[in-house]
Amino acid sequence: MTITFRTDQDATDAPADVVGRARSTAACSGFGQRVVAFTGWRSPKGRWYALAAGTRAVTSVTISGDITTSRAGRTPAVPTDGPPRIKVRARLATGARLTGIGSPVRTEEH
Repeated sequence: MTITFRTDQDATDAPADVVGRARSTAACSGFGQRVVAFTGWRSPKGRWYALAAGTRAVTSVTISGDITTSRAGRTPAVPTDGPPRIKVRARLATGARLTGIGSPVRTEEH
């Protein structure tokens, strides 16, 4: 499984940035569908964010590292002071937990 990131400011034909990969997993298959991914992003105005996005079964996301926060929902965007070094965990509607997949920081200067 490859997780990619693209903003609405990217050209529609531009390749998306790869922010994570998972091998030998059914996490994102027709059977699994339980994933939370993350990356760091710098906006065109220079502000840094820690971004996370989870699939439908995700009910909350916890970010730890340079910042620490827990948010209800599946798509937090949290301002940071610089390129974030973070880990992400999510809770599913069933109460189960997921470890995030992600990595490289994305800048708008791409």
